[in-house]
Amino acid sequence: MERMKRLRWRKRCLRRNILLLFGAGILVILCVFFGFWPGVISSVRVEAGEKLEESQFLRNGNRKCRFLTDIRAVDTSVPGNYSIQIQIGEKIHTSRLKVTDTVAPKVTVRDQWALLGQTLDPKAFIEEIRDATAATVQFKGTPDTSSPGEQDVTLVVEDRGKNRVERRAKLTVLDVQGKVTWEAGTPLKVTMDDFLGNTDHEASLASDLSAVDTGKPGLYPVQLNIDGRVLTGNIEIVDTTPPVADAAAGTVWLGDQPEAKAFVKNIRDVTGVTARFKEDYDFTKEGKQRAVVVLADTSGNESEVPVWIRVRKDTEPPVISGAYDRQVAMGETISYKKNIEVTDNRDTDLTFEVDNSKVNLKQEGTYPVIYSAQDAAGNRATRKINLTVKQAAVSQEQVNGLCDSILAKITNETMSKKEKARAIYQWSRGNISYTGDSDKSDWLAEAYRGITRKQGDCFTYFSVSKAMLTRVGIDNMDITRVGGRTRHYWSLINCGDGWYHFDSCPNKDHRETFMMTDSEVERLTGIRGNNYYTFDKARYPRTPAK
Repeated sequence: MERMKRLRWRKRCLRRNILLLFGAGILVILCVFFGFWPGVISSVRVEAGEKLEESQFLRNGNRKCRFLTDIRAVDTSVPGNYSIQIQIGEKIHTSRLKVTDTVAPKVTVRDQWALLGQTLDPKAFIEEIRDATAATVQFKGTPDTSSPGEQDVTLVVEDRGKNRVERRAKLTVLDVQGKVTWEAGTPLKVTMDDFLGNTDHEASLASDLSAVDTGKPGLYPVQLNIDGRVLTGNIEIVDTTPPVADAAAGTVWLGDQPEAKAFVKNIRDVTGVTARFKEDYDFTKEGKQRAVVVLADTSGNESEVPVWIRVRKDTEPPVISGAYDRQVAMGETISYKKNIEVTDNRDTDLTFEVDNSKVNLKQEGTYPVIYSAQDAAGNRATRKINLTVKQAAVSQEQVNGLCDSILAKITNETMSKKEKARAIYQWSRGNISYTGDSDKSDWLAEAYRGITRKQGDCFTYFSVSKAMLTRVGIDNMDITRVGGRTRHYWSLINCGDGWYHFDSCPNKDHRETFMMTDSEVERLTGIRGNNYYTFDKARYPRTPAK
């Protein structure tokens, strides 16, 4: 009996332990399941235009999550697949959003009027489109606006989901021209009658035609009020007139390839014009030849202009100016290239060479300096000057000191170079007495003598002015008269606006001789006689013309 009780108790304990083990197993399984089974729905499908909610992507209302993708920024009006990322705990889950469009557009159309020949926009027939996605509108068969009358027009509306609907509208083509053509460059005189022709409508122009630029070919829309409706017509400005120009006889250098436009002038056209030669002409032979220049405007109109072209060989050498005989003090430095200019009848920006190999600035004497330049055609020019080196009777520092004391009184820093040159001109004229004698062997010594003794002749005035002009930084050149019974000296100066003649020496006629042009000194020479301002023009640059 006792033994049976123990056996029953043992069975009850075994069943209880089995149930406990089973329960524990179920609990473990549930913990594993809910610990690793994601709380995010893997794929969500919505209709286009539908508003997204976060709850659509979560299982069991799991709110302990963070959306890495801003679903408010997802445009559900565009069908397609989107990736939505959601973070739960330490894990990032990805859900696939598919936006579909299965609903066809709802469309309301309206009837339209059109003008003859008018190109129509299918959207003009649409009153309203209601759809979650963007829709396109096309004609099913292009409407015919070549003749007046009524016709049915079929419109095809398709959304992004490829849902299509067709709607019909009525098109009335009026017996009114949709476009009036007008020649460019002529005064615009378009009226409503040009659009109506022989038809009878209550019509008027509703646009200000002053906005139409007849100088620019193109299509200009204008509003037409026809039987109470406003329609858009066009005025087309067309250019059918070829360019016109005059022939301009010209010269081309042998071997050059000229621009065709250089041989025409007075080009007339309402648009831009280009020029080209009709053929490949030979410019490698000297002589006169006939050529044809073709003018073309931007509208495609062309015209031909016969021209005569002279092919010329360049045989003229360059001209070296600013190279003249000079005098320097022994031991003084000299800038050989200063104020030297080289010009040519054909080439520009020519360089030149200076041969001063025989000059010895430490020994008295007269030395040759050779300037040379060559143009592209091989023409070579040389110019020789004599550079006289002398033992200075006075030093440059002595003369500079005298000049500075005078310049401090007659000039200041606010004055322009031209104003300073005028002050020097007036001081020399007003403070030096003309006695008719000077030491012409040394300009520096004569400048010292002129400032200290305040007397001399034209060489004295020249020397004093040269010293002061140089001291204030005004470029100057020495000029000596050619011909005549006596010598005369003056300067060319450049204050920044070209070279001009400067002569501070007074004359009994009391004429102004400050900053004169070549033509002015030539006229004054004719008045004074004795080759007064006659000089070697080949050695000096030309002055500006007044």
